[in-house]
Amino acid sequence: MVMTRPKDKTFWLHTAVFSFVVSVLLNQLAYTGADPDLWGYLAFGRLFWQSGQFPYQDVFSFVPTLNPWVYHEWLTGVLFYPLYLKLGGFGLQALKYVLALGTMALLFLTARLRGAEAVSAWLGIWFVQFLFIYGYSPVRAQIFTYFFFALSLYVLEKARLPGNRRWLALLIFLPIPWCNLHGGFLAGLGLIALYGLGEALARRAYLSYLLTLLLAGLATLINPYGLNYWSYIFHAITMPRPQIHEWASLWTVFHTGQQKIYLLYIGLTMAFAICLGIRTKGQEITPWLVLAVTGFLGVKHQRHLVFFLLAAGAYLPVFLNTFFEKWSPPPWVASWRARVGLAWPTAFLTALSLATVCWCLNKSPWTLEVPSRPGDMKQVVYYPTGALAFLQAHQLSGRLLTEFDWGEYLLWNLFPQCRVALDGRFETVYPPEVCQKYWDFKYGEQNWRRMIDDYQPDLILIYTQSKAYPLLSREPGWQEVYADAHTALFRRENKTSQPKIASFP
Repeated sequence: MVMTRPKDKTFWLHTAVFSFVVSVLLNQLAYTGADPDLWGYLAFGRLFWQSGQFPYQDVFSFVPTLNPWVYHEWLTGVLFYPLYLKLGGFGLQALKYVLALGTMALLFLTARLRGAEAVSAWLGIWFVQFLFIYGYSPVRAQIFTYFFFALSLYVLEKARLPGNRRWLALLIFLPIPWCNLHGGFLAGLGLIALYGLGEALARRAYLSYLLTLLLAGLATLINPYGLNYWSYIFHAITMPRPQIHEWASLWTVFHTGQQKIYLLYIGLTMAFAICLGIRTKGQEITPWLVLAVTGFLGVKHQRHLVFFLLAAGAYLPVFLNTFFEKWSPPPWVASWRARVGLAWPTAFLTALSLATVCWCLNKSPWTLEVPSRPGDMKQVVYYPTGALAFLQAHQLSGRLLTEFDWGEYLLWNLFPQCRVALDGRFETVYPPEVCQKYWDFKYGEQNWRRMIDDYQPDLILIYTQSKAYPLLSREPGWQEVYADAHTALFRRENKTSQPKIASFP
């Protein structure tokens, strides 16, 4: 076969733009800090594969737990464990990259389906790249939700075209894997509902969307827990989570002074969407309805911002076409473009792409790091690696009360030597009254001793900056047996064979 040179003079420029956007996306993804929830997935997966039966009761905690244990991310653990066992952190990171780039590809295809030019679609993808900061940095079950959400956007836009309603059949079966991988399947059902509402407001046929929503909802019953799954989901979406940062509102984050640059970016993105809506006089009710709802949810809980950014990446590029068509560059720009041509911009973007790839590779993007002190990694908790080594070396066992962020890491590494409380599985495992006693202990409230008195832990591992630390240091019957710059391990004094206190910088 004889290779022919592309007739389109912009082919190589578009290729360079594509390469640059992909290199930027990969660089944003190149975050290697392990998320606390990862250890919970792996622990469930290990229990599933090694026990030979489905775990309906929690075995990792020493405090009262819910029965049954409805772990909505159970299939994530079942998939992650053998992948981690065979390939280590490389396997999990590779899965993250594949799903994230697949999500971006679906947004690009959706934008193109809606009539966006390639440049507009790539620009839209580049503009929402910061969603990786909120949703993709750690390896979590959310990577499946974001992929399925983008796939749902594509299918729903495809179904809006004449004669393509049969595409909605895919959305009937999509919730089966989705609801077993992550509870974010509700976003998919909500998306179908918003499309039905939008089409109804636009006075177009909408009954097929309602039928799809009904059948998709019924498909979620194909899970190990049956109706108990929905009972859990209802409780999970209505319960307050003031102690968990990612569930905080943007207003709360703004007042704490955290991540101001990202708040500015989100504000500008929302303002951009509003301006485009005004400029286009609200054409197509459905996309603006989806943007409004996901934007509201993102303001209410910052973890939902990703859905707004995904929708923006799919919907907004088409409206950029008119700007490019009407934009008339000033004379000096036109003169410069005539002299330089396309070769120099293409070469510049190619070089920039190579530099970005080198920056990405310098981060060792295939590894999975376990930070051992504050500041080792951004946006992730550090882990008590020194205290863990001490516990293992001295074969200390029993009931271990620990920090919320460390619980899953410790149950993964210490079970069955130690059983823990509390951990990031949170509402899937622990009754509200147990959680309240734990928060009272953690924050040093007046009745902080209830957690210790009611559940009688043998060991307590906490931050040295914790409000409970000075209280526990003065508490009779407890001895500090390990300490480093950030963590402290206490043991009941009536335990036999107590090790001497170890202190490390």
